[in-house]
This record gives sequence, structure tokens and C-alpha cells, in this order.
Amino acid sequence: MIDNIDLKILALLKENSRMQWKDIGQEIHMTGQAVGNRIRRLEDLGIIEQYTISTNKAKLGQPVTAFITVFVKSENHTAFHSFFNTEEAISEAHRISGEGCYLLTAHFASNKEMELLLERLLKHGNYRVNLSIGKLKS
Repeated sequence: MIDNIDLKILALLKENSRMQWKDIGQEIHMTGQAVGNRIRRLEDLGIIEQYTISTNKAKLGQPVTAFITVFVKSENHTAFHSFFNTEEAISEAHRISGEGCYLLTAHFASNKEMELLLERLLKHGNYRVNLSIGKLKS
């Protein structure tokens, strides 16, 4: 389905998703047009899902990063899905195996702001919070 050239293209795009096709082509010894065709194929296959940027939450005024394991009370998780999809502080939500039902990543300006979200979360279930003490890798 994909080959080593595709993997090299993906690696270059992970480093810089704004990299020009011709520049990628120079790195892997292909024309920009050939690179573009491969990228479109990777998009069509669903391997490339989106292009995005990474932001420094602390510099944006959100220095508190919390990883919240959620233990949902009910069998119907639809209300909880609506909750996390509407909360701006929550940047990621994963259904998990093992201990807990979901793992959320959230960013806050203060501990008080985090406490307010956790109070709203209690309507859906219990939680456990781990705070980041430093980001080591993106």
C-alpha cells in the first residue's frame, strides 16, 4: 500500500507540513509533481488526515496541562461526548482500555479554571487527574 518513499514524504511533512513539493522532491530525488501525486494518494487513502500546527499552550496563557482519566457513570456516553466536544479547554479525547473509560487532555490558564471544568465533569462520572510537569516531546 505504501512504500519507503511514501514514508520519507510523511517524515518530511511531519517536520514541516508547509514544505513545498519541489523541496520534498529534492530531498527524495523526485519531481515536485511526482511528490504531489503521492501526497494526494496518501490523502485519498486516509493516511494523511489533516494538516495542522502545534502551539505552545503556556505562551498562549494556558500553562496548566492536565491528563484526565474519566470513569463514566452510565452506559449511554452520548451526553459525555457532547460535553467534551463543547469544552474549549479539552484538546484531545480518547476512548481507552484498562483503567477508566476515556483519557482527556486539557489546558488551563489556572488551577481554578481546571477545578471549574472538573466540577462540570462530575455530572458524567468520576475522574483522576495527572498534571504535566514538563513536555518532553511533541
